[in-house]
Amino acid sequence: MYRLIQQVVKRHGVALTGASWKMQWFQASAVQSSLFFFRGLSSSTCLQTNSSPHAESIERARFSSPTISLLDRTYDVDSSTNITPRVASKIGRCLHRRSGHPISHVRHRIENYFSSAFVTRVGHPRFVVFDNLNPVVTPHQNFDSLRVPADHPSRMSTDTYYVNSEHLLRSHMTAHDEELIQSGFDAFLLVGDVYRRDEVDASHYPVFHQVDGVCLFTEKEVEKNCAVVLVLVI
Repeated sequence: MYRLIQQVVKRHGVALTGASWKMQWFQASAVQSSLFFFRGLSSSTCLQTNSSPHAESIERARFSSPTISLLDRTYDVDSSTNITPRVASKIGRCLHRRSGHPISHVRHRIENYFSSAFVTRVGHPRFVVFDNLNPVVTPHQNFDSLRVPADHPSRMSTDTYYVNSEHLLRSHMTAHDEELIQSGFDAFLLVGDVYRRDEVDASHYPVFHQVDGVCLFTEKEVEKNCAVVLVLVI
């Protein structure tokens, strides 16, 4: 799977940075104590971008108005607001859904793999794909629901873009895991743009894309299937 993605990346000139394989097990006590879910985290995928003095000066800009409009919703600006006009202008571009875009090609190759490799007993794809979820989430979604400690560095304004004290730009697609599991989904892929405060250079950009995969198992299923299949790799 990873070689497949590398081939697509090479063909379309996309830089796949920080590739890693991770698997984590969590007891989903908030949903049902007998359920466990297996999660594969993706690495960041972004186009190579060169830094410039002009871009850096825009990055330092701040909203002067008392409100911010993002995806047809208005948010109040407060002391926690650190999102910049430049980053805000990227919201809603959805490059992963744009036909012909290199990131869209990679996304479709991943989806096609899961649709063919993991099917239900009646032949339907097991994994449901969500690729248009709102990137503006709450601190609970982005941190608390994933048991991120209150003093974890990722919560700091130097790492995360805050719209205000109650909303932020998701820094990973796992911010939507809890809500989807509670809605009854037990196998799904999340595709979307994520945001992290970072210096712009040849391999870093504050806006990139992630794919997150989740699959729930009961305790009996875990005991029966000793061999664990990695759900997502990039």
